[in-house]
Amino acid sequence: MRPFTLSLIVAMSLLLAAGGAHAFDKGGCGSGACADCHSLTKDEAAKVLAGMVDKVISVEMGPVGGLWTVGIEKDGNKWPVYVDFSKKFLISGQVIRLATKENVTDTQATGMSRVDVSGIPLDNAIVIGNPKAGSRVIVFSDPDCHFCGMLHEEIKKVAAKHPDIAFFVKLYSRVNSASTARKALSVVCAGSEKLLADAYAGKALPDPKCKTTVVDDTFRLAEKLGIRGTPTMILPDGRIARGYRAADAIVALLRTGKQAAEGGAK
Repeated sequence: MRPFTLSLIVAMSLLLAAGGAHAFDKGGCGSGACADCHSLTKDEAAKVLAGMVDKVISVEMGPVGGLWTVGIEKDGNKWPVYVDFSKKFLISGQVIRLATKENVTDTQATGMSRVDVSGIPLDNAIVIGNPKAGSRVIVFSDPDCHFCGMLHEEIKKVAAKHPDIAFFVKLYSRVNSASTARKALSVVCAGSEKLLADAYAGKALPDPKCKTTVVDDTFRLAEKLGIRGTPTMILPDGRIARGYRAADAIVALLRTGKQAAEGGAK
């Protein structure tokens, strides 16, 4: 599961005391661009959120009028929160775009963390889809993780429908459990997708048929990359997508990354 629970919180928490100012005094931004009369720097945001976060990463206009999106870091995790134009309220929760049902907060959180995919070895990964697919998604997974099993069913749907997308599953024990690591090693040694499915289903697995440090190596790599929960996907552009997602949401994330890359190339 995710290392933080903000993305699962539907209710919004007002964590700062309210002052006399309001975000939409004098008609709000109807007469022009909001940035013409409202501003918030990273330093200002850091003061507003002092004691609540370790670091402010970014500040930009939010997806909802009257709010800034503030990228924060806390205990090594990064995600967005929202500060209103009065700078008196912090809103922590999900923003959903009703027209498309897109979880805007989740999309923003995914874009805040990136890794160098070239440094992630794919040897001994269990491949779902065409190994030569142009779009490769790396999945850090735990054989005893319920949500990993749920995600696995979704990535199989994506691979079946989109032959240009493949998933490379790297198995390990996220809590460094000997019994879970043994299951991971059993699957890795066999290189078997069926055995992986059996692991997610809680079935008994045969003893590992090889000797390799790959499972322990994956544990150390996950620690190095700041991956503290499973499942975690590393998208082709290095974005980190934590937690379970439905097939359509996975495809949407990949499409967003491709569109951003094509836009930057113009």
